[in-house]
Amino acid sequence: MTASRVILRGGDIVTPDRVITGGALVIEAGHIAAVLDAVPPLGGDDVLWVSNLIAPGFIDLHSDALEKEIRPRPSAVIPTELAITEFDRKLAGHGITTVVHGLCFTETDGDFRAHTDSEQIALSVSRGATYLIRHLLHARYEVTDFHAAPTIHRLLAAGALAMVSFMDHAPGGRQFKTVADFVRYYAPTLGRDPQSVMGLAEEKHRRKREYKAVLDRTAADLAAAARARGLVLASHDDESAQDIVWAVQHGITVSEFPVSMEALVAAHDHGLHVVMGAPNALRGGSTSGNLSAVDAIRRGGIDSLCSDYYPASLLHAAVALHAKGVATLAEAFRLVTLHPARALGLDRELGSLEAGKTAEIVVIGHRQGIPVVTRTFRQGREVFVAGYATPAAAVAA
Repeated sequence: MTASRVILRGGDIVTPDRVITGGALVIEAGHIAAVLDAVPPLGGDDVLWVSNLIAPGFIDLHSDALEKEIRPRPSAVIPTELAITEFDRKLAGHGITTVVHGLCFTETDGDFRAHTDSEQIALSVSRGATYLIRHLLHARYEVTDFHAAPTIHRLLAAGALAMVSFMDHAPGGRQFKTVADFVRYYAPTLGRDPQSVMGLAEEKHRRKREYKAVLDRTAADLAAAARARGLVLASHDDESAQDIVWAVQHGITVSEFPVSMEALVAAHDHGLHVVMGAPNALRGGSTSGNLSAVDAIRRGGIDSLCSDYYPASLLHAAVALHAKGVATLAEAFRLVTLHPARALGLDRELGSLEAGKTAEIVVIGHRQGIPVVTRTFRQGREVFVAGYATPAAAVAA
């Protein structure tokens, strides 16, 4: 669709607080001109008839999937521009109109998350001008890898980042309770032998013992620099109320993937925006045996869901939460649209179907009972369309 005025009719419209049946959505000059409950006679070439659901484009606060697009196997590296271009097309097909790519900044030579490689990926993404969707960048800083901090400072100076988060993957807490957990995850992920991965774990513990003052100062300086540039700050895998206190002291406003109910409650009490994984909500639990997103939603402790490692999960988790009676349809979709827009400070422009906002829209149909994205609009322009043929009638023998 290339017309400056498009009227979407036929589908139920998901607004922030309800679902409109039999209404219409008017798009003009890249913005939502009107959301109509009662539709007057509308016809002509600018009417696009759709079915099922019309919802805001999904906003993904944390996606790790770009790293896997560039390096689908530990020894297989795809050219960065090619990987980004193809991933952009995939994300549009998943109904995602804004994605925040989580790029890790570690010191490990040869690691696909090494800060030198991540810097080049970040610069490639930030220079792109012809993407189908909006790409933002989230620098994930491993607090024990303080030599990577100058790289993030350079990206801050270049204006390449939207978020910075602080992580501590040293075994003994948060994501990895034991060294065995750490090795079990990172050996296949990095394509390295278990003994060398154990060496990484030992180095993290050594630094926390011997360089505590350096680690604390480096993290505080990085947080201050990010705040000064107006970036969103996040903590990662919070485990305790003490972790939340540390986050608040550093000006952090988002708690990603709290692993315990204690951390979830503390984050909520301190006014942090809590984000958990849509795959967790979709599957009904964490892959690591940590806090269940569904349990957290039932407690009213989650503000947003992100795709984490599986972009398709935003749609399917929202639909599943409604189907299971965990949330109304409007509530479920807020978790992947309006609330993440609010966390990024973009909710005046994005995240809901309201007059005056940018027309970033997803149309959702079904294929054999499975919800599928059939159309995606960004800034009023259709950037993705798919059609499933009606199955042919069986032919008598």
